[in-house]
Amino acid sequence: MPPTIGNVGGWLEGVRILDLTNVIAGPHSTSFLGRFGAEVIKLDPATPNYDPWNTVVFGMSSARGKQSILVDLNQADGREVFNTLVRSVDIIVMNAPDRQLAPLGLDEASLQAVNPGVIFCQLDCFGGPRRGPRTDYLGYDDLIQATTGIMLRFGGSMQTPEEHAHVGTIDVMCGFAAALGIAAALYQKAVTGQISRARTSLASLGNLVQIPFCFDYAGRAPFDEPSGRDSVGYSDLSRFYRTADDWLYLDSHELELERLTRVEGLAGLAEASDHAAFLGPALLTATAATWQSRLHAAGIAAAVPDNIDNLRRRYSRPADGRPGTDNGSYSFSVYADHPSGHCVTQLDPFAIRPRSAPIRALTPAEKFGASTRTVLRDFGYSEMQIDTLIARKSISESWSEEYLPS
Repeated sequence: MPPTIGNVGGWLEGVRILDLTNVIAGPHSTSFLGRFGAEVIKLDPATPNYDPWNTVVFGMSSARGKQSILVDLNQADGREVFNTLVRSVDIIVMNAPDRQLAPLGLDEASLQAVNPGVIFCQLDCFGGPRRGPRTDYLGYDDLIQATTGIMLRFGGSMQTPEEHAHVGTIDVMCGFAAALGIAAALYQKAVTGQISRARTSLASLGNLVQIPFCFDYAGRAPFDEPSGRDSVGYSDLSRFYRTADDWLYLDSHELELERLTRVEGLAGLAEASDHAAFLGPALLTATAATWQSRLHAAGIAAAVPDNIDNLRRRYSRPADGRPGTDNGSYSFSVYADHPSGHCVTQLDPFAIRPRSAPIRALTPAEKFGASTRTVLRDFGYSEMQIDTLIARKSISESWSEEYLPS
């Protein structure tokens, strides 16, 4: 049962989740919930049928804190193991279109027949409240960026489309949306006893993030966001400029021209007919840090861009079992003894920091199948029964000899 409202521990302590997802969006949804105390069991096929990049490499982030069990649902013994797990959990999360779920017995009706109180969450590519021509299509983040117009907007034209960032821009948003839907369903169940489902898709989030560009109304300013490979900002006073040693983002506007003119090195800016032509050579005369200091002293916003390598060097520490919430905006844990056999540095997942409940530090992602025996033992299977299931290939303890290729 979900924890009672007012629990002083993690918000989701006592909640158990069966994770049947793969790639990025689905696994991230349950990873979000694990931060707040939920117990997550990640179930995958006994024999791998996914690209290793989409599971092992991406899973090093999204599988943290989860137990991994490998089961063949096509075998009767494997299906019974699966049903045992289904009966024990509060939430089941699956990422697949409708057409794939029912034939596998993984649709909401089939799962609730096994566990009538379970909350079902479904993520897919094009799904929504009503069926459409692409509802049953499979797809990934980059496909959604193309079909919803993000690549066109980001690249500047149909001739120069570009992916916005990489490795799950929309995927991670979709995972957060699923986690939020699950949280709402848990709250509803705790308050009213009503069982509901959570539902989201990459298309939903791809459109949600573009809401500001979807509606027209009287008095609306032109949709003139900067885009394309040569874009440097919104205007001459709000854009990137080169300095003597680095880039600087100046974020100002016409109403601050008088203050800008009083900044050392910028006298005469207000009288210049072309502000960019004036600022370009002027800002090259000093370092980015110097300009940032001068502009801040005048009450003008300016920032020196950083990169992940510098942030990692500055904010990394040996993993200490703490979530990193006390370390500022950035915090990385260095796992010298990561289960992969490598020294791994990972970003601490604390984007949400509740005041009324703790965030837990997630343990490193274990090798796929590492918890198969432990999970079954916890459910009352004897060692002999487990060995028999392994011999029949109904379950597995590993996909490969190594976590990562040596």
